[in-house]
Amino acid sequence: MAEDAATLAKAAGLDRAWQDHRADVEEAIALAARFRGGFTRPASPAAEPMPPYRAPVKPVVTP
Repeated sequence: MAEDAATLAKAAGLDRAWQDHRADVEEAIALAARFRGGFTRPASPAAEPMPPYRAPVKPVVTP
């Protein structure tokens, strides 16, 4: 676990945090792993988790 956590911390650019606050980084990694397991992936990779949003368009009124 520690080796994997060190690799994840380095990949995320958290080298200094890993050196100075190792327990906090390990706790954050564990929390992220729990959240990741709480969501199911959609069957289609193109599926969006929620509908896309668009800015409202002002209707064009011609006199």
